Amino acid sequence: MARELRLKRLHEAIVQQGSITVGDGAKKLNVSVETLRRDLQQLANMGLVIRTRGGAAAPGVALTEVDLSLRATEHHGEKVAMARLVVDRLVEDGSCIALDAGTTTLEIARAIRGKNLLVVTNSMAVANELSQAQCRVMVLGGALRGRSLSTVGPLAERAAREFHYDLALVSAPAISAEFGLMDTDLEAVAIKRSLLRNAVRKYAVLDYSKFERTAFTSICGLDALTGLVTDAGTAPEVLAPYEAAGLEVLIAPGRGDDNSDSVEMTP
Repeated sequence: MARELRLKRLHEAIVQQGSITVGDGAKKLNVSVETLRRDLQQLANMGLVIRTRGGAAAPGVALTEVDLSLRATEHHGEKVAMARLVVDRLVEDGSCIALDAGTTTLEIARAIRGKNLLVVTNSMAVANELSQAQCRVMVLGGALRGRSLSTVGPLAERAAREFHYDLALVSAPAISAEFGLMDTDLEAVAIKRSLLRNAVRKYAVLDYSKFERTAFTSICGLDALTGLVTDAGTAPEVLAPYEAAGLEVLIAPGRGDDNSDSVEMTP
């Protein structure tokens, strides 16, 4: 098993169980105790778990920032499906689009490579993906955040406020009907707010695992969004409060439904 996939499964097990011992983790992943200890230390270095005597524990209910390389392996099929839906339903040739830093918006960047667009982003990964594409790219300057390969800080915030966007697509690690869209990092939140504030249409792009979770701070309430883009794994009853709040909800087909039409729930 590749290490990134092993780290993902180990992290998921700790989050689901609350904690894990070295012995149980080694047995679950079919690796040696020494390998499991190294993996736990790697997760701890990334801020995902807290090392304990004989194992590790989840840091709490508030989500923590995760390395881009690890997040890229999570729910990849769902993110690809959402990106295709965004291109089919929301992206118009000749428009200006804002993309924040995230693995879902990175998939969107891959899906729009052949479009005639102006893309504004604070993501180095998105900029790199579009460097040889038909799109024109404007990168928001600022301090580089290594984990997310994004620019943050006052310079990036100021630049984001200078432009106006036809469409803003923003990802996040959590959303709830009560608290709205949430993230773990204050600097990242400031960029997302600036992008959303200056956009005509504002969509959050979130796979099923992000719903009804909480994170450290709020990006915006539901009333600041035009709609949501999610995947078929998000249950209708979970989406009902968002529809009731007046959001357009676009649902990408599941892996087994690639030839079927996407489902749209409109208020």
